[in-house]
Amino acid sequence: MSFKFSTELRVRLPETDALGIVYHGNFYTYFDVARMDYVRNLGLMEFLLSPSGANVLVHASADFRSPARFDDILVVEARLSAIGETSFTFLFRVVHKEEARLVAEGTSVHVSIDPRTWARVRVPEEFRRKVRQFEGADLSER
Repeated sequence: MSFKFSTELRVRLPETDALGIVYHGNFYTYFDVARMDYVRNLGLMEFLLSPSGANVLVHASADFRSPARFDDILVVEARLSAIGETSFTFLFRVVHKEEARLVAEGTSVHVSIDPRTWARVRVPEEFRRKVRQFEGADLSER
């Protein structure tokens, strides 16, 4: 599995728990930061912010592999792995930059909706085209 996009972040003190490691819930924020940077990088922000179309999160999961601590620099890799009729799936991998150690992995699934009715709608062709161009053969489409 190839990740063509990544972003970096530094662990802030309030993101850690009583044991001094990143509280597990913060990884969902890290995934979201990477997702938004990915979308911004592909020029797809209007897809997320358009009054005529939107998407909602319907699933998120994370697997924790090793700890991250205050002031660690983490590389959060993101890729759009699949686009279905009305949904799309992101995969994430968090790596400790200095140690090249896998910290966490995650997935999020989003559904395209009409924001007025909340009915599912087809993932827009422009979104598909730009993701297809960026991800190439690594993208699964239905």
